[in-house]
Amino acid sequence: MTPTPLTRREVLRLAALGGLGAVAACTPTPEKPTSPSSQRHWGAFIPEVLPRVGAASTPIARLTELAGSAPHYLHRFVSFGDSLPTADLDAIAASGAVPLLTLEPWNPVGGTVQPLFSLARIASGVFDGELRKWASSLSSWGKPVLLRFAQEMNGTWYPWSIGVSGNTADQYRAAWLRMHSIFDDAHADNVRFVWTPNVLTTGTTDFTAAFPGHDHVDYLGLDGYNWGDGAGHRWQWPEELFADSLSALARLDSDHPILVTEVASADGATPDAKADWIRRFFGIVEATDRLEAALWFQTDKERDWRFNSTPQSLNAFRESTAKLQRT
Repeated sequence: MTPTPLTRREVLRLAALGGLGAVAACTPTPEKPTSPSSQRHWGAFIPEVLPRVGAASTPIARLTELAGSAPHYLHRFVSFGDSLPTADLDAIAASGAVPLLTLEPWNPVGGTVQPLFSLARIASGVFDGELRKWASSLSSWGKPVLLRFAQEMNGTWYPWSIGVSGNTADQYRAAWLRMHSIFDDAHADNVRFVWTPNVLTTGTTDFTAAFPGHDHVDYLGLDGYNWGDGAGHRWQWPEELFADSLSALARLDSDHPILVTEVASADGATPDAKADWIRRFFGIVEATDRLEAALWFQTDKERDWRFNSTPQSLNAFRESTAKLQRT
């Protein structure tokens, strides 16, 4: 997602709250997803998962009530230099959901151009200590977690983006492989890896050259937003936004499951427009082989991305996710 730096920082730093606490009891190591499931799920990013003091219910409980069903995945963001958000992860696991943790190799207040975090430096081992910290922390936490590293590399808005600060696709693959090998060395067997480009649209480039290889990912991810009309954007229906990219993923890797790790739509010219967008998007989820889940970006940021921004869009989301449960 193309970020607006100040707003995104506030949201993502809030999402990263929580220190490294007591080690949780280990649960059985999850099986690697060698073949996709026929079940479809939904998930979400919400700004907070921990209850505020005096609150009558938790953010996860409120999300579940709003959506009419419980999320299967909940998304958190962290950056190099952060600590494991143990309390957040514990709350997600206690709710019955699986955490998707996005690890971003940057200083989130530093903007797009940060040569310190170039892919070449990551690949050469400059940040091995940081990666070992994350591998050890997640391994000690012990419960199943999906790890998404350096997402949307085919855009232009991150320090690890291909083309920014001289970054290349070869360097991206080398940085990913170095990260993956460090987690292997740490025996972080509870971690599954999600490789996530942005959909092919204005401002992005082909992502196939950045694919680190079948044996070094567990899920194929994809991010895509309908920004609506105005401010350099135009309305894009889900079929236009996702079709080519989903086909490219299917050609790139023939058997790993697919997750849409970030998705949302702006409001349209009429209250029904976003509702129609949501129904059509989840129709794609149902119809696409290997597409196991979609995680809605449930926050009011550059746009009001929330699925409940209108009564019509809320009803469409509730109907669509209920239908997924029956698929």
